[in-house]
Amino acid sequence: MDAFDSWSEFYRYRKMFRNSVNSIWKIPIIKRELPLILAKLKNSSKVLEIGASSSNRYKPGILEAFPGVEYKSMDVDRQTKQDFYSLDDITGQYDLIISFEVVEHLLLNEIMATLKKAYDVTAGNGHIILSTPNIFHPHRFWDSTHKTPLRYEEISALLMIAGYKDIKVYRKHTEPFLQKMIRHTIGKPLHKMLDIDFAKTIVVVGRK
Repeated sequence: MDAFDSWSEFYRYRKMFRNSVNSIWKIPIIKRELPLILAKLKNSSKVLEIGASSSNRYKPGILEAFPGVEYKSMDVDRQTKQDFYSLDDITGQYDLIISFEVVEHLLLNEIMATLKKAYDVTAGNGHIILSTPNIFHPHRFWDSTHKTPLRYEEISALLMIAGYKDIKVYRKHTEPFLQKMIRHTIGKPLHKMLDIDFAKTIVVVGRK
């Protein structure tokens, strides 16, 4: 089987996580990913970013906080400067794997292969942090390059199948303060009634 050793395992983990969280509204909100990243690092840590594109946008913040961190990147786009250009190229062990807005561009079996490779190169007690569009948001997922929508319990189940544990899920919401207050006080009851969310992104953390 390309994607999983067992579909029943995927369904079991998905149901288990959905039952434990119960509702998208129970998932805590964060403003940015960088504080989550920095909380997992020390000055001697090794970081790998999968799907770094041309921006490596988290690298400056990481190195500003921890100048001794060894940061490496992987992306399939050979028009960009990366340390690795395929999953098979990746070598070494990393204390933290990060991958933001990447998995939705892959087919399900490709997502699983990516997460299993990430697990293999995660050092003992290391972490993975990744994000994907929140499909509870009315239009966040729709992009011509997106292939696989993932609910929060599905990406969590995939991480557990790959071998990660202690899964934590967050909703990322970055609107200005006034708009955020309107969402939370006036808009939230309507959002809940319609079963849609104002947070655009799901961020998931797992530990090896």
